[in-house]
Amino acid sequence: LFDLYEQCGKFLEEVQHIAKEKGEKCPTKVTNEVFRHA
Repeated sequence: LFDLYEQCGKFLEEVQHIAKEKGEKCPTKVTNEVFRHA
């Protein structure tokens, strides 16, 4: 479980990085989509 949380944290960091590159103003919307598919 802890390992899964760690992987999720790294994935979220990547998502936030991509969101910044795309210039997204609402990264929370992206993370919500990620959690839906998780």
